[in-house]
Amino acid sequence: MGLDQYAHLRNKKIDWEKYYSSDKDESADQQKDVFVWRKHARLQTFFARMWNKQNEAEQTKRNKRMEDDLKKVKDPFEAIGVGLSHLGFNSGDEVYITQEVVDELEKSFKINYHDNFCSDGFFWGQQFQEDSVKEYKAQDKRFIDWCKDQIKNKQVPIYTCSW
Repeated sequence: MGLDQYAHLRNKKIDWEKYYSSDKDESADQQKDVFVWRKHARLQTFFARMWNKQNEAEQTKRNKRMEDDLKKVKDPFEAIGVGLSHLGFNSGDEVYITQEVVDELEKSFKINYHDNFCSDGFFWGQQFQEDSVKEYKAQDKRFIDWCKDQIKNKQVPIYTCSW
């Protein structure tokens, strides 16, 4: 259980068997346009903020639904599941990576995402977020460059997650 993060071109079907294939050529071909992270909490915090910017009305609706659901809770342990929506978007939600988004991402990347400190999110790997920033540094740089190239070519990169 935890945070899995993905980025690829919008409407691109990912063949996960090929992505994780032991055939290096097959795997490399699939991986060139697909990015996968596991529990990169600060990257998730960044993209959660971007999702909120791109989906203000939807987030407002979700917050209202959460407030209404919390009013109905009688057992404090039930509130745990209800109260997770403050962590933002999840499976099925997408952030469209525009030039503005990639510019903000690059600024944050250059300062090790210090402006995207993850204050909660145990399942996001928040407890070892400094290590994740270091571990994914080269991949994040490659991802930023890839996004710039895709945008120049009129493609739409997306970021999504599952937790």
